[in-house]
Amino acid sequence: MKRHSMIGYAVCGIAFAMGSAHAADIKLGVIAGMSGPGTSYGIGIRQGAEMAIKEINATGGINGNKIVMTLVDDASNPAQSVTSMQRLVNEKVDLIVGGWGSSQVMAAMEGSERAGMPYVVVGATNPNITTNKNKWTFRVILSDSIQAEQIAEVAVKRLGMKRIAVINDANDYGVGNKEIFVASLKKLGVTPVEVQAYQSADKDFTSQLTKIRAANADGLAIFGTLPAAPAIMNQAREIGVTAHFIGTGGLANENLITLAPKASAGTILTTYFHEDVDADSRKWSDAFVKEFSGGATPPRPVLAAWEYRAIKYIVAPCLKSVGTDKEKMRACLSSWKGRVFGLPTEVHFDKTNQLVQPSILVQVGNGQFQAYKAAK
Repeated sequence: MKRHSMIGYAVCGIAFAMGSAHAADIKLGVIAGMSGPGTSYGIGIRQGAEMAIKEINATGGINGNKIVMTLVDDASNPAQSVTSMQRLVNEKVDLIVGGWGSSQVMAAMEGSERAGMPYVVVGATNPNITTNKNKWTFRVILSDSIQAEQIAEVAVKRLGMKRIAVINDANDYGVGNKEIFVASLKKLGVTPVEVQAYQSADKDFTSQLTKIRAANADGLAIFGTLPAAPAIMNQAREIGVTAHFIGTGGLANENLITLAPKASAGTILTTYFHEDVDADSRKWSDAFVKEFSGGATPPRPVLAAWEYRAIKYIVAPCLKSVGTDKEKMRACLSSWKGRVFGLPTEVHFDKTNQLVQPSILVQVGNGQFQAYKAAK
């Protein structure tokens, strides 16, 4: 298709770029799970990059130079993410925008730090990704430290939950969320009635959910991603768990509703983007859905929005200002501040390279994510 003419793809972890590359082209690396459990998230990252690059190149590129994307599939696997990072470093890309999964990003970012490679993360939320120790890694989505704390406050203060259970993936994402959530509950005077863990590849959650049912929980916080999260919801309802589901950004995937259409109804979660935040978000979302509807994979706007915004509003202006010199690019990203659609105020990176921003609260209703409105 025409929109892919300057875009790279990855098959089985092998990266290659389509189109004729020239010496002056800007080489943008993207790491995303195009296979494995993170595939639906990886699709969103790819789509967001494609749309941003298409628009930038259509208007003359960056100072007359086109952006060429090399997309590498890390198979949603930490070890392969390390290999993917090294591949892009070896291929001398100018910078990397992407990354999904805290375990994958935390493994890969060591390579970017060693190589002095600017790495803008769009899909991983563990707090340890952005610290004072990291010079080259930036993150544009909210960390778990904000999201898990907010959903704890919503559960207790808005929803009036008193008997809250937790089920979390045993990976870096799930454990990080669980620890912050439980600590936040403690500050609010609440102790979870049950805490259970599972492995990312698990398919049967009956044992954990039976204990949660016995605890008579009125709220169940799910800290995980697809495909486990919707399976947990379906199985919970099948065995009679009636607790209200809550969670953070790992649940913010359109496929959650597809895979658990009935069970996910009413779920309240924090997310990274919603089209009804402002008029520009709606305009972008409509254009995005139009662009990718009817293709081999459906549009995935939640993560696509941050990949798109990171490239179009943060990376592109820095490239235009300082070029591809990596040290200058790092400095430009560190000092960047501005407005992007979907956020109500000007945003900036803090001293740990975390983009400071408010979170967004949504609820599943009528087969879609809706802006959350507290009951009166």
